[in-house]
Amino acid sequence: MRLDQRAERKLQRAQLLEMRASLDHRERLEAALQHRVADWLHSAGVHALGFYFPIRGEPDLRRVVSMWLASDTRHIAALPVINGRTLQFHAWTSDSPMQAGGFGIPVPSQGRVVQPECLLVPCVGFDERRFRIGFGGGYYDRTLAELVPFPLVVGIAFEASRLPSIDPQPHDVKMDVVITDAAVY
Repeated sequence: MRLDQRAERKLQRAQLLEMRASLDHRERLEAALQHRVADWLHSAGVHALGFYFPIRGEPDLRRVVSMWLASDTRHIAALPVINGRTLQFHAWTSDSPMQAGGFGIPVPSQGRVVQPECLLVPCVGFDERRFRIGFGGGYYDRTLAELVPFPLVVGIAFEASRLPSIDPQPHDVKMDVVITDAAVY
């Protein structure tokens, strides 16, 4: 990525984070998003789910995932744990003991490594072609480049963070689905 592209993406990311932090009716938008995710999970036929611990204004899906886990004893949920330059996913339940992981993000303090068949990936922003902007560390892109079999990738975002294009780079991974408070793309 050229230097000016990096600067543009950094500015775009900062603007999107500022917008997310000041969303009007945040609770209503988050409830609508949680409802859409719950409906989607109910019909997706997924059994091993990777998701994220919410930080910096990301939508909180822990309650949704807890209810999904309770709906079928075969369901497994996992949170990402930084493993070098990629992520591993460790089993999680709502009563899992947690500890501070990379960047201070809570991770399960124990639990087996899980190979998710579906990942719920937080988006700072996303575009009409389903490419995402994250925090800029590249962990999800590097992880997705190495996961075999490749999971179903579902972006989670507020509709207000949808852009015409993020100017995707060769390393950016297109998501299969994006779920927002307004729609499923």
